Amino acid sequence: MDQPTGAKRCSVAIDDVIKIVADPQRRHILSYLSSNSEIHCSVTELVDHLQTQATETDQSQRQLRQRLHHVHLPKLQDVGLLAYDAEAQMVQYTERPRLESLLSHVASLTESVPSESAADHDE
Repeated sequence: MDQPTGAKRCSVAIDDVIKIVADPQRRHILSYLSSNSEIHCSVTELVDHLQTQATETDQSQRQLRQRLHHVHLPKLQDVGLLAYDAEAQMVQYTERPRLESLLSHVASLTESVPSESAADHDE
């Protein structure tokens, strides 16, 4: 799969990174891709993985696939974190050690902070 122009960027702007990691599904996508031994992944594999994750809203496979195709994968491609071939339904991850470190840190923070709905019940 050829990398599109956006995927060849050497660095990712901090504002882009903050916007990307602000979305839980994009964090799951990047965490999965960065922990996978293969740099290529099918959209079907991503959908299956995301459905196993505990998210705020349950989405059907069709809804999740559409959201990946129209929202998440293009945004991640635009900032150079992956290459997405919509026709072949394949994703190629671009390794970013600093981003992976940030994702790990954000994951540890989200695990240690109770959810807002749980905090509301304590009041």
